[in-house]
Amino acid sequence: MVWATAQPVALSRPESGLQMARPSQPWRMYGRVIGLVILAFFFTQSVASGLILALGDGDALIGALCMAFAIPFMLGLVAMRRPRVILLERAVPDPQGQLIHPITAHAGSLRTPMPTRMGRHLIRDDSILDVPTSRASWILFTLTVVVAFSLAALIEFGGTGGVIIALVLILPTIIIGFSIPVMAWWSHSTKRIGLPTRRRDAEAWLMAGIFSGLPAIMINSWIFPHLVLTLNPNISNIAFEFLILSVSAPVGEEVCKGLAIWFFASRIRSPRHGFQIGFTVGLGFAIVENLMYVAGSGAGGLTILVRGIGSIPGHAVWTSLTGVGIGWYLMRQRAALLHAAARSGERITEPESSTSDWKLFDSKTGLEIDPAGTAPASGVQVSPSGVRIWTPAPVIHPDKGWFRLPLPQTPLLGLVLAIAGHSFWNGSLTAVAYWSDSKGMGDIELILIMLVWISILVCTVLLVATGLLASIREAPDGSELDAYQSDLAAITRHR
Repeated sequence: MVWATAQPVALSRPESGLQMARPSQPWRMYGRVIGLVILAFFFTQSVASGLILALGDGDALIGALCMAFAIPFMLGLVAMRRPRVILLERAVPDPQGQLIHPITAHAGSLRTPMPTRMGRHLIRDDSILDVPTSRASWILFTLTVVVAFSLAALIEFGGTGGVIIALVLILPTIIIGFSIPVMAWWSHSTKRIGLPTRRRDAEAWLMAGIFSGLPAIMINSWIFPHLVLTLNPNISNIAFEFLILSVSAPVGEEVCKGLAIWFFASRIRSPRHGFQIGFTVGLGFAIVENLMYVAGSGAGGLTILVRGIGSIPGHAVWTSLTGVGIGWYLMRQRAALLHAAARSGERITEPESSTSDWKLFDSKTGLEIDPAGTAPASGVQVSPSGVRIWTPAPVIHPDKGWFRLPLPQTPLLGLVLAIAGHSFWNGSLTAVAYWSDSKGMGDIELILIMLVWISILVCTVLLVATGLLASIREAPDGSELDAYQSDLAAITRHR
């Protein structure tokens, strides 16, 4: 007799509705976002500089060198964003099964107390988005602002020792200052929207916002200035700068971000999905712009504060308006197509569903974490062995908010509102600065007036964000249309 090693069963497709759980590691996601943003920043800046030098200045050699400098950063992005899969091996009770099965993942075997059949599946890592809580992020942001102001005081009054300490702390202050408010707004919006989000999808939306800055740079730095100087070579510096800030930047940036949203049209099933993608795309654009401003100010406390609570949500809110309009349009188009197909006698298929349902759980308590802020009717606990245990949990009634704003229901209206909001922010700041200068005001008066106007703009953006987030919670999420498609699929099943 010859003993033969048992061979593992062949890979198979997992059944629909398979539930997966993984421990929550929100700060790991934060570090991953920082890495992606830094790589994308150097990539987009290198490519934009190369194109402008080659096409605008006619220096093809230096332009080519800049483009070549972008290759390592592109390779780093590809490596970080490569698809991740998980090998799942599990034993399922089966009277016709066996008691011993080979385990390929650990080069061993599994013995079960009852007959079981083994399943081996390759599953895409579709983990739920897991970011630091809004509260923790804002606490860290507040500490960062305090440190940033302290660094200025150390450089001014701390002598040599203070300068040395400031130089040591300036880099981490820049890194945290430009990124942590984005995570805070991301966490807040995810909770308020109430849609579970896969990490790889959220990363893709964020990266799309970052890369939308590449054509925006070309428009603001080369195309629009060249067009203006061609039409009016004698334009004044004040008028030229005002046009760049109030026309070129809002139109170019919002159109580029709108195209980034449209790239994910297949993922947009409702206005709520459109808002979610638009908000994240806006955050992606804002985080790179924030990196440039915060680094350029040398970790200035005022810059970190104003941009963290004003400019970052401003970009997100403006772009989310475009996303909402696209969401309404795509949902209505889908409904119209389903209705037309059913009336013409075509067979309707069931709506697409995920093959696995991913959950997050606290590794210390084993309790399930709800990153989307939905209202669960029951609680789930994961034991140390990985078994999911149902336990009662109170029903949570989400706060509907005290202030609501109507949502744009067409892509064009959403884009126009986004451009208008962006243009008013940039243009009014520039106009107030010019007006103060024309009145011959001193530096102190100018700073005070700018701070007052910035405070008004920030409060306005926060008010608009509050109204939109309250309204989007009541907007359709696509489930009604999925139910309609399922009904049509049942009716047309035998066609």
